[in-house]
Amino acid sequence: MQGFNRVRPRERENAPRGFLSMGRVGVLIAVSWLTGSVGAMAQEPVLTEPVVVTATRIEEKVSEQASSVSVVTREDMEQLSPSLAGDVLQRIPGVDVQRTGSLGGLENIKIRGGKSTHTLVMIDGFPVNSPSSGEFDISALPVDGFERVEVVRGAQSALYGSNAMSGVVNFLPRKGEEGRKYGAGLSGGSFSTLQWSGFGEGAGKGRNFHLGVSGLKSNGILPNDDTDLLSFVGSGEAAVGERNRVYLVALSTDEERGIPIDDRGPDPVARRKRRNFLGGLRWETAVSRSVHLSASGAEFEEDLHVSEPPDPSLFGSSDFQVKTRKTLVRVEGSLSASPVSTTFLGFQFVKDRAQNDAVFRSPPFPDFVTDVTASTYNRSYFLQEELRFHKRTGVSLGARLDDNSEAGTKVNPKVAVFHQFDRIDVTLRSAYGRGFRVPTIVEKFDPTSGNPDLSPETVISYEAGADFRPKGTRAVVSATYFYQDFRELIQQGPPTTGHPFGQLQNVGGAFSRGVEAQATWWFHAAVGAEVSYTYTDTGTRDASPAIAAITKRILGIPQQRGTASLLLSPSPRLRARIDWRLESDQFEFGPKDFLPGRRPGNAVVNAYARYAWEPVGADVRKLALTLKVQNLLNRDYEERKGFPSPGINFLLGVEVTI
Repeated sequence: MQGFNRVRPRERENAPRGFLSMGRVGVLIAVSWLTGSVGAMAQEPVLTEPVVVTATRIEEKVSEQASSVSVVTREDMEQLSPSLAGDVLQRIPGVDVQRTGSLGGLENIKIRGGKSTHTLVMIDGFPVNSPSSGEFDISALPVDGFERVEVVRGAQSALYGSNAMSGVVNFLPRKGEEGRKYGAGLSGGSFSTLQWSGFGEGAGKGRNFHLGVSGLKSNGILPNDDTDLLSFVGSGEAAVGERNRVYLVALSTDEERGIPIDDRGPDPVARRKRRNFLGGLRWETAVSRSVHLSASGAEFEEDLHVSEPPDPSLFGSSDFQVKTRKTLVRVEGSLSASPVSTTFLGFQFVKDRAQNDAVFRSPPFPDFVTDVTASTYNRSYFLQEELRFHKRTGVSLGARLDDNSEAGTKVNPKVAVFHQFDRIDVTLRSAYGRGFRVPTIVEKFDPTSGNPDLSPETVISYEAGADFRPKGTRAVVSATYFYQDFRELIQQGPPTTGHPFGQLQNVGGAFSRGVEAQATWWFHAAVGAEVSYTYTDTGTRDASPAIAAITKRILGIPQQRGTASLLLSPSPRLRARIDWRLESDQFEFGPKDFLPGRRPGNAVVNAYARYAWEPVGADVRKLALTLKVQNLLNRDYEERKGFPSPGINFLLGVEVTI
């Protein structure tokens, strides 16, 4: 482990032969494990189709969705041995997840060329985008406590309101299984990384619960690049009488991290502390077989402190603190008048509050201090109709009215349809929708660049796709064409009197269009392949002349990205995969850039293996050994401009369930 830890990206060419030899031995061990049968016969994999709820609020199979939907299952997560949420989203078509350097570096989700503020992130259906930044940083979100992740691409504001311009990502917590079960996991690897987790769960008599805790520590690859994360995820449900059920969810994360690179350059002293807490409750009542009512409430709190203290080698210093609170109340009802029709009607109230305090010091100039404290309110009314004709044809119709205290009123519709052709095993689908994003509290009220007259950003979204699931085979092929027209984008305007750094304005427009494709095929009982690919063509309107002279593409979006995977299952106990992940170049701002520059493309090979068995005659229900080797070819590359990514690294772990 220590051998991997001491080699920085810029030092790889001068690495000692002993290190390289040890790396080759580790790779050979990994490959032999990946291909070994371990004394058991190969078992034919079964392609089970997951059920989703985020796209329509109804539990349905992925093949019965008119929108583009992807699901990361619990089995997928276990295979990948993920450290954080971003690790399980990398292979989804249309989704860009890029980390600033090592574990714990800032990491946001962008879908189909949209900004990270155009992606609505939810925990069990409760939104967690920050009222201050408008986005949700997933760099401190582990996935140990989640059963699956559902990703719906395209404008979804008709269902979920603000921020759902390019798509929705919903993390759904694990549920307890019948009886009682306890488990623990421990992993260690490169860069002195230590990862641990534990859980307890149970179910019975109409109740279930799952409580999980996890931790992560890593030194990173640069000075001041360490991460220390502690998290808790809990969920539970219980029957109350014959017609009622109550659901609870709680999430808590506590992170402390060094910031090795910032706008001052390499920084040996900058630190970040962040705490998030979500508590949510939902009550459901079955009035009759066809009428259901639910009431839910949640509160999400964020406490962020970024400190850039004085240092003799650096110019200036700053201290930045953010405290936000999002309070939500939702009431909705559903009516299933017939097997064909399900109607939803609901109301939602959200209060966002943010307090931003910042001090910037640049001696001998006087200190620059900002203090922003404000609240906004949003009331929403939504109507949705789901029509299903003999399970082969489906139509989704929806509309939502959002009335915001600062941004006015917006109405967003959605229409989507699918049809299954059983004779040729093909499903055709298409969708149209409008989405919007309310300006954040900082964008409205920040004294340096805020503009109280800002209007919401909007998008018009179209898509058409096809899915091919040939009967009698273990194969799935899907492809989708999409087009998004962004309007009223919020951008920094030129300097003016009273705003020497410029003022935010609704001046921008942009488009993104492209193709998403994905295929999985098990062509042998023990060997399969998976391919995902996204082509995204983007363009901007009304960009500043200085940026337009460099590129007219949307910043931070690669034109091409994809993954080709070899899937191995030589025995019922052993599952493995080797991924080749490719990403083309993109233009974006680096940490000290005044103008955007080019971040080169990259290609990275990763390998994963999991060996699990149930000991005979023991109290232990299951044992599992896991191995993850990333950047197998030890490439120098960056996911975000100016932030080097780790070289070859590994994580070896063990899991016990009793």
